Amino acid sequence: MFIEQIDICGFKGISQLSLKFNASSSVLIGENRWGRSSLISALQLLSLNNKFYQFVDSDFYHDQHDGNVDKITITVTYCQSHLNELNHKDYQPLRAVAYLSTQDNLHRITYQISANKQNNQIITQHKLLNLQGKPCNIENERSLIALLISLNPVMALKNAMDQAQLPITNQPQSEKNIEQLSCQLKAHCAKLTQDELARGLQAARSLLEYYFADQTHRYHYKQSPLKSSPSAEDWNVLEQINDILDSFDNDYLRTVFLGIFGSIIDAKGDYSLLQSSMPILILQEPESSLHPIILSVAFRLLKNFPTQKIITSNSSDLVSLFPLESLYRLIRLPDKIVAKHITATSLSMSDSRRIVFHILYRRSSALFARCWLLVEGETEVWLLRELAKQSGYHLSSEGVQLIEFAQCGLKPLIKYANKMGIHWYVITDGDMAGKKYEDTVKSLGGEDKDPNDYLTVLPARDIENFLFKHGFSHVYKLAAYNTTQHIDLPVHQIIQKAIHKSSKPDLAIAICDDAKARGITAIPRLLTDTFAKIIKASKNGL
Repeated sequence: MFIEQIDICGFKGISQLSLKFNASSSVLIGENRWGRSSLISALQLLSLNNKFYQFVDSDFYHDQHDGNVDKITITVTYCQSHLNELNHKDYQPLRAVAYLSTQDNLHRITYQISANKQNNQIITQHKLLNLQGKPCNIENERSLIALLISLNPVMALKNAMDQAQLPITNQPQSEKNIEQLSCQLKAHCAKLTQDELARGLQAARSLLEYYFADQTHRYHYKQSPLKSSPSAEDWNVLEQINDILDSFDNDYLRTVFLGIFGSIIDAKGDYSLLQSSMPILILQEPESSLHPIILSVAFRLLKNFPTQKIITSNSSDLVSLFPLESLYRLIRLPDKIVAKHITATSLSMSDSRRIVFHILYRRSSALFARCWLLVEGETEVWLLRELAKQSGYHLSSEGVQLIEFAQCGLKPLIKYANKMGIHWYVITDGDMAGKKYEDTVKSLGGEDKDPNDYLTVLPARDIENFLFKHGFSHVYKLAAYNTTQHIDLPVHQIIQKAIHKSSKPDLAIAICDDAKARGITAIPRLLTDTFAKIIKASKNGL
């Protein structure tokens, strides 16, 4: 089973949060103080060493305006990973508290941990709930809760060691599973020699230990000569192994990977996993200690674990390794924390592909922004960032990401931004194409919103014509004809000549240099007003 949803009220730094997880991987991103540590603490109540946790006073949410709350409620809904899961002999006792959803014909189990303050005492209760959210009141409830957690234990992976300290397991059971996997890999790829397979799997095992074993138990394995840490060549082989693993049967991977995983947990000395256990893995900022290349290799390996993974991250490199539906933006509002994400059907296939290519692969840092400033071309990206800076607005520091939309299209970007809780603002040209963009923006902005709050249409055919007519004509004349005197030609011809003799990027630099020399008054008022509105929109997203 996997955790489908968690609802938290009044726990630590979370006043209220409802979060529906992805069955495979959920990558949680957000600014500081969105409740990351409190959410992880709530999930860890579902670990093997926190069964039947008793709340203490410091667990209760404290509001600086309303004071302390007197009640905590954490409700967790587990869902079947596949139709016949509860028919397994280890899971069969749980059928007594499982309920069927008619939407997908999968069974769910709801577990609630709550606490109340009564007469200076804290009363903690652990309950299993039925479909209506009422207590099941079953005689062996406590043993069923213990079984539920044992079969699906939450495990937070460690990442406090540096790369040079990656250990090598000498635990026999781990060796056995590694050998089994090696045999399968040999049968699927003739390109890798036996030595390369051994080195690649050694790197894989080191990564697993790096995350799964804590520092105090890290070297308490049965003694045999230790090998050196993996080399760059070993990581390269592991990446080839990842390619093979992607095509393997899921059931086989489950057996072998969980065998390796279980042997490491046994060596760690905490708890033994049941043979049918399916751990739920939590990783907090795994990018903090690994080189981006090794991080990529590691997560391709971890993605082959047929188990649920919940990850918190501030890394655009790591975020880009996951599908769009695995990404969650958590935003703190005055009264609650909201989670924004999309499902596999939220966008059309075409829109999804565009977002994956233009945002996830090319500029994944945009997923962390509060506001997107959408402009037509790459020249505007650099030019407007610099002019905003000279106007006293540091867009990046304010959480504003500039994105050119000409290739991707406006609709996919705005649709995705709306679903992910990202504010947006559009600057478009005044030509025919710009008018179409304007209509698109207004149709997606909402009838209750003023277009002036999220749209600026330049009163010119493009940004070059706009700047020419608003104080920068001499820059284009110098570039085109090496003079600032009147030239008896249409404006667009002068601009084209300047672009032909120079380039759009070079002209953008010249414009910014000229504006810097003349001061903020040289920057057109329309642009400075637009920058102010964009910053306001970004701050409204806090």
